[in-house]
Amino acid sequence: MRKVHLYTNLRRYTGDQGTLEIEGQTVGECLDNLVMRFPALRDELFEKNGKLSSLTYVSINFNSPAPEKLDKALEPDDQLYIVKIVAGG
Repeated sequence: MRKVHLYTNLRRYTGDQGTLEIEGQTVGECLDNLVMRFPALRDELFEKNGKLSSLTYVSINFNSPAPEKLDKALEPDDQLYIVKIVAGG
């Protein structure tokens, strides 16, 4: 189980939970398991083609992998931090 931290604007999809325990050996597995548990997050985190949204920022221990690196393996103590960038004007 990994700790996955959600920025405030994503917590409404998880019953206001900010830190979750999610299984996964890679960034992508964790995200897949997160959206299986909370399906409404899929449209927030991913584009319709299944790629990570350009407005979704995922970091491992506050170090960001490139969006195409969803297959990046995680170390046992790694934690994910997910931020949805708010766009508008």
